Amino acid sequence: MDSERRTRLMTDAIAGMNARDLDTYGAMFAEDVRVYTPGQAGPSIGRAARVRWVADLLEAFPDAVVGIASHVFDGDRGSAEFTFTGTHQGPLKGAAGVVVPPTGARVTFPYCVVYWYDEDDLATEIHEYFDQVELLVPLGLLKPAAD
Repeated sequence: MDSERRTRLMTDAIAGMNARDLDTYGAMFAEDVRVYTPGQAGPSIGRAARVRWVADLLEAFPDAVVGIASHVFDGDRGSAEFTFTGTHQGPLKGAAGVVVPPTGARVTFPYCVVYWYDEDDLATEIHEYFDQVELLVPLGLLKPAAD
């Protein structure tokens, strides 16, 4: 298990996402990766499904930029904290087939990912966490709490 290789794969993946190079983005994932994301009933399965999810996200937020705030790897696990910033300019595909039309809203929020790795240092399971309120309020899909 190589923490330096995992760090490089993750930083290359984020750079690939920001450059819209989804082949580079997908290179950190095992072919059969399982991804648990807020709002989904169960995991998505497979590298192709993960790359498609990100492609859909980039369609909804074509100016999206992801930054790496911190990361740590230990044994067969790792975690990273990211920031997401983008403007909602395209259809946002949600759970259960819900599509949110473009709102023009700018969003910025942190999120965290926990990774499990195989002996080839590829991510085999991912659990993503983010505060959905930080996404839904700017998009106008949820009203903020009254002061």
